[in-house]
Amino acid sequence: MADIIQQIKDQLGSTPVPKIDPNTQEPIKQEKLSPDVESAAIPVVLVGFYKNTRNAEDADKIIKADNAETVKTLFKEHTEQVTNAVSEYSETNSADAKNAIEKTVAAVKKVLQDNLKDLNGTTVMNFFTDQRSNILKHLPVELHAGELLNDPAIDDRTNKMEGPMSGMMHTIEKIFSSSK
Repeated sequence: MADIIQQIKDQLGSTPVPKIDPNTQEPIKQEKLSPDVESAAIPVVLVGFYKNTRNAEDADKIIKADNAETVKTLFKEHTEQVTNAVSEYSETNSADAKNAIEKTVAAVKKVLQDNLKDLNGTTVMNFFTDQRSNILKHLPVELHAGELLNDPAIDDRTNKMEGPMSGMMHTIEKIFSSSK
């Protein structure tokens, strides 16, 4: 299955979403660009999808909801705080951040339709389980997504590590994260 970050970036026509260095929690030097709104919106929306698709019933509801309702479902009472975090990180206004988040939700749903033969709660749940480590490698710590989604492990730098041992640990992690 293709890289979801790249597919969404292509859908939105945005600049590359940089990976985050686990040691410094900063974008990797060769990928360091001035932060744009999509570089913040894409990983935070994907983390919202991941967190809210841990069971098939919730995943099914999310893929069937309209985009504005999906945003509210992903971030619940923290929707405004997430929007403000995206706005501050990308140095843009909150209206542009909100618009980018909604466009990203639409792009995620399109990518799901393109990648999943049978679009249902179970396939969506499994899709995001498989993409978790890739998503977290692109999530800037400045967005405080873990704090906003009540899961501090999301912002943990070990989620951004790569290599043979980290790859093995991410594989084991997928086994245990397949349900709530």
